[in-house]
Amino acid sequence: MNRVSLFLLVVGVCFILPSCEFNCSIGNKDEPGGTAVVKNGTRIYNQIDLQTNGVKVDKAYLIFDNGKRVPDDNFVDFKKPVRLQLKIESGWVEENGKVLLGAAETITAENGTIVLKEEDLFEKYPSGITAADAKAIYLSASLSLKEGASPTSFTVSFNIWDKKGDGFIKGNYKLYSR
Repeated sequence: MNRVSLFLLVVGVCFILPSCEFNCSIGNKDEPGGTAVVKNGTRIYNQIDLQTNGVKVDKAYLIFDNGKRVPDDNFVDFKKPVRLQLKIESGWVEENGKVLLGAAETITAENGTIVLKEEDLFEKYPSGITAADAKAIYLSASLSLKEGASPTSFTVSFNIWDKKGDGFIKGNYKLYSR
């Protein structure tokens, strides 16, 4: 299967975060473990709040950059990227074997400050991606805390939409530091 990955490095300096990175990719990744909640036929892990329209999602879960699952409580050390993995069954509009998607991601600190915002992670693919690749999408956000920072949390909000139809997947999840 053709793998397409997109890395967008967003440099933002904030009193809480010295560096952040966004990226997204398509293609299959490792299967999840842990406890799932089933909502409208979708297996959802890691307390992900997920909403869809016109798109059937099989699974939604979090993994680290190395493929290991994020613990169910979403406590991470912020030393490696965390990826939202979405396994899609159907719903994207396909034209000539291609799907044209958009994806946005925002990270908000627990005090409500938006620390990073990316409007369209797939804008570098104006001709779209293969329909097969659009069945497994991940969005990644990498956060680094300053040494000695107090425990905190961040909300990662995402929106993936079909630029040729009305289908979308949106939601959010929280990550907690120790």
